[in-house]
Amino acid sequence: MVEAFARIAGRAPDRVAVTDGAEHLTYGELDARAAEFARGLVRRGVVPGDRVGVCLDRTAELVVVLLAVLKAGAAYVPVDPAYPAERIAYTARDAGVRVMVTRSAGFSDAVSPDELVGEGGELPVPGDGPAYVVYTSGSTGRPKGVVVPHRNVLALVDATREEYGLGSRDVWTWFHSAAFDFSVWEIWGCLLTGGRLVVVPYFVSREPDAFRDLLVSEKVSVLSQTPSAFGQLTGLEHAAVEVRLVVFGGEPLDARGVLPWLDRHPACRLVNMYGITETTVHVTEQTLTRGAALAGTRSVGRALPGWHLYVTGPDGELLPPGVAGEIWVGGAGVALGYLGQVELTARRFVPDPYAAGTLYRSGDLGRLRPDGRLDHLGRIDSQVKIRGFRIELDEIRNVLLEDPAVRTAAVVVHREGDAAGARIDAYVVLDGGDAGGVRARAAELLPEHMVPATVTVLDALPLTANGKLDAARLATAPPAPPRQQPLADDLAARLTRIWSDVLGTPVGPDDDFFELGGNSLFAVRITAALREQGLPSVRLRELYRHPTVRETVASLERAGA
Repeated sequence: MVEAFARIAGRAPDRVAVTDGAEHLTYGELDARAAEFARGLVRRGVVPGDRVGVCLDRTAELVVVLLAVLKAGAAYVPVDPAYPAERIAYTARDAGVRVMVTRSAGFSDAVSPDELVGEGGELPVPGDGPAYVVYTSGSTGRPKGVVVPHRNVLALVDATREEYGLGSRDVWTWFHSAAFDFSVWEIWGCLLTGGRLVVVPYFVSREPDAFRDLLVSEKVSVLSQTPSAFGQLTGLEHAAVEVRLVVFGGEPLDARGVLPWLDRHPACRLVNMYGITETTVHVTEQTLTRGAALAGTRSVGRALPGWHLYVTGPDGELLPPGVAGEIWVGGAGVALGYLGQVELTARRFVPDPYAAGTLYRSGDLGRLRPDGRLDHLGRIDSQVKIRGFRIELDEIRNVLLEDPAVRTAAVVVHREGDAAGARIDAYVVLDGGDAGGVRARAAELLPEHMVPATVTVLDALPLTANGKLDAARLATAPPAPPRQQPLADDLAARLTRIWSDVLGTPVGPDDDFFELGGNSLFAVRITAALREQGLPSVRLRELYRHPTVRETVASLERAGA
């Protein structure tokens, strides 16, 4: 990857590589600054094969640091600063990072990017060791690190460059957290094909109208989105958008949802890609035609060049087209395994009996069509995807069970309508304490997207006749809203009705929007409903600051005073 980037930078050092608001870094500047940071890492003892933690906000500086880690011969371990401190600390310990590059406090062996500036230090000869370690949800209650080498990323770029015409005229968005492997495609797919990478600030990524404006102002041509996020764009007017390629990933796509975009932008190519962290972001590709979208196709297409897949039965036998089974993936994208987990790696990464190399047992359910395309049918186990994040429900359950107040627990996903309606609900039997305390503790240990939207206390978990958990009965048990002092104000009453309609649950004046299952997608719907009724809109960042109806009303009244 270092050599591939150096070739791009050497051919066009003055071309802009990264745009971050008013800041622009050319390929030459990015290369030089990353080399300086890399020498700083070497001076701090980093050697080829080490792992370097990176816990920085999504900025141009983060791109510099990621490239610097690779130039130093190490693998980067991205950590989102928004994650709870305990999860960040666990990731750093488990990965055995040599140093943590961060501007946040509270780390041992931490170094600020400013401290990497300076002269001296020789850089190693580029190698093909691990490039990054991304942590994904794990059924044991702890996330697991997936180790991906340089060659896999280069194979991904080579497999897609010609098909999608990726090159120096393209402008890409960097929309996703560096801790989410979709960002590998966004960052390196852009920089290793000579494009310009536009950093999307966090709050812009959560406000569709602001994101639409950025697409227009930066003349973005390549857009990578989860279907949930993209769905919020389709409802906006965006005639001036110049996007020519949209790549979907991270979660299943309802093909019918892209019809409004296809009708407005018939020249734009929409590609649905099925992928897994353990197989380097993407595995298959399916270009969506209007006919396929109208039919609601579940096809995720054929394997990328260099990748291959099988659909197998319980004993690993190949299944014929039309029969559902587990998806196994082989070829150029298969990762090296799970960091420090030899037994799990041996179970999931197995020798390919039909070709050279290793297969990854995905745990996903699929079936092949006679023409070789794959239908993706969901997960076999308890792992789910919500808003693009891969989540192991057992990990959440184990965190709840570690709470001394929790005797037993169950975690389910409740879905209403489209992807925005998905939420995680927890049900607990307690030995003291209350639901609020259980959720508060979980929020300290789990990232935001894994914190249960609701925690319901039950006398006992419902069971089937066979003594197993009856998940269907859990999912229909509505949480009881707390009794609160009502608000008589008309604005408050209208806000309460809107929140209740959007969230699908009764809302009290002091109920926390996010604790009721709210997320950025619901926030967009609330803003749209406010506009329809002639009420002032509420930005997502204001909702974070004032997450209850009472606080929102007070904020709006202060703003209008």
